[in-house]
Amino acid sequence: MYIGSQVANGLKEAHKRGLVHRDIKPGNIMITPDGKVKVTDFGIVSLQNEESDITKTGSILGTASYISPEQAQGKPVSIESDLYSLGTVLYELITGKAPFSGDSPISTATKHLTEKPEKPSLYRRDLPKGVESAILRLLEKASYDRFKSAEDLRATLLQQRKALQSEQTRENLVDLTNPKVKLRFTLPALILSIGVVIGTVWTLTQVFDGLPADGGAPTLIEIPDLTGSEQAQALEDLQNLGFKVGIENSADTSVPAGSVIRTQPPSNTVINPDSLVTIIVSVGPEAFPIPYVLDIETERAIYVVEESGFTLGQLLEVNDENIPRGFVISQNPVAGTKMSPGTTVDLVVSKGPSLIEISDLSRKSPEDAIQILETLGFEYELIEEYSEDVEIGLVSGTLPEAGEVVTPDELIQVIVSLGIRIEVPEVEGLKYEDAIRILEELGLVATVSGDTNDVVRKQIPRKGEFIEPEGVVELTFGS
Repeated sequence: MYIGSQVANGLKEAHKRGLVHRDIKPGNIMITPDGKVKVTDFGIVSLQNEESDITKTGSILGTASYISPEQAQGKPVSIESDLYSLGTVLYELITGKAPFSGDSPISTATKHLTEKPEKPSLYRRDLPKGVESAILRLLEKASYDRFKSAEDLRATLLQQRKALQSEQTRENLVDLTNPKVKLRFTLPALILSIGVVIGTVWTLTQVFDGLPADGGAPTLIEIPDLTGSEQAQALEDLQNLGFKVGIENSADTSVPAGSVIRTQPPSNTVINPDSLVTIIVSVGPEAFPIPYVLDIETERAIYVVEESGFTLGQLLEVNDENIPRGFVISQNPVAGTKMSPGTTVDLVVSKGPSLIEISDLSRKSPEDAIQILETLGFEYELIEEYSEDVEIGLVSGTLPEAGEVVTPDELIQVIVSLGIRIEVPEVEGLKYEDAIRILEELGLVATVSGDTNDVVRKQIPRKGEFIEPEGVVELTFGS
């Protein structure tokens, strides 16, 4: 990578002499008319491992957008500090923006200490992973995580340059010294500051190499100014030029809805024809934040949406194990997004936990029944009761009963049979023949005393009591 490797080479020579530049930035990097890169302005240079009155610990010198974290803290600088600053320059050349910027130099310097840079590939999708990795390594907060020397950086950039020397890549390279190349910037008579080209996103091969294979003109295209154009027309214009096109909506108070606010990269940028150009399209002059309606009841959420000037869109109900039934789980657009009045807001609402049907566990062993319930996620308890038809030790039923639909947090009572028992019927007042017949049909045995020509005056066990099959019921006849 030409410019990066040349700057690294210059820093290598300075570092060999024990010098730390302390202010690497675009304005201090110059390109001569013959394409040579120069590092200039050693006005605040310091000696490694030495402190002067202007570079002593506790003082902050340098340019905020390109300052290293240790400089921002007023700590001693090192060769790794220069490499960090070079990393910010390379980041800006590739993406068109500094890795960190704030409302003031202090806030900018603070971001160097506290924030991670966005990946350059978010702005340049054609960026090789090796180049991105090198830049992000330069921007590590801890100096020991960066390149150990300018020579190590230079070797890495030259390796990446070599990797880009394919036939396809070479066709798109720019020769800064070739008078046939018609660039969108001009070289002054003697030198060109890189600061002139900051804000214009160069192609990788422009920034880092600049050496065409055949000396001919590069196949680069200038992004036209589409501000105010209708979305459809802007899309067509960019596609006709060979660009890949993305669309992003944004509220704007001055640009009518459906018209282009700007492009990313900006207009007049010269890039490869197959690069991605994003059209930023206005959604209208009036924009208001979408209200926050999460974790509130559906009826209330709809009221808030409509009272805020927006329209209810899709209302989707889904099961949720944690959100109560009827409460909003998610919304689209997200809260805080500025949109035009009337924009539809989609809501996802909880139906509560998923419902499960109780299985028929009758005549299963308690162990098998428990395994089934645990698999379904139920809590359970065992209770014992006599059964009319299930032998002792087996499950006679559940509460809730089999076939009922319940939530997973329902407690299931498993009824285990204490054995078969027969409920004694009432036979008092009946004649002998009728009483005997009823008891025998139930599998019970009758013992008789008294005058069987009379009716049953007393029975033991009494009506409603339970006895085993073939159990004895004592009948007393007469007065």
